[in-house]
Amino acid sequence: MVLWLDSAHAGSSPIPRSRLPNLDNPYCDIATYLLPDFSEEAISMQDRNGRPVIVISSRLLANDPAYGHFLLAHECCHHTLGHVRRFAGLGQLGPQPFYYIRPALRNMELDADTCAVRMLKETHEPDAIEAGRLKMLSFGTRPTGAYYPTGIERADNIAKHAVDQD
Repeated sequence: MVLWLDSAHAGSSPIPRSRLPNLDNPYCDIATYLLPDFSEEAISMQDRNGRPVIVISSRLLANDPAYGHFLLAHECCHHTLGHVRRFAGLGQLGPQPFYYIRPALRNMELDADTCAVRMLKETHEPDAIEAGRLKMLSFGTRPTGAYYPTGIERADNIAKHAVDQD
């Protein structure tokens, strides 16, 4: 999902980027910010100048560091695979921000999961891979987001690539 950083909110007022605490993301050289009252777990976006940005829930990262690492790698992959840049500026139709990209969302999520697993294998973090798989599995047969694959599909994809001999 592509959003402008200025649209990130805590409560009812926008938070200027300069006031957001940042994080050195170990998986990519993309500005990564922490937001405590973030309705999403994590998101990849562009700032108003078109620069890549990642925002992650600081609460999630503190409460579940292994899954937080999976998410950091996953969001880096959205940028490195070109997902964010590809759909920048499409806008939305009414309350459906994914309307124009919904046919691509399923594959984008699976591709970002696969990429994240590869990154985490390279950094020897099997606990983060397993945390991502278990989180997805908790969704069962439900989609993990609007137009996303089901939790089982994503968990199976993560498990498959965790054992692949890249």
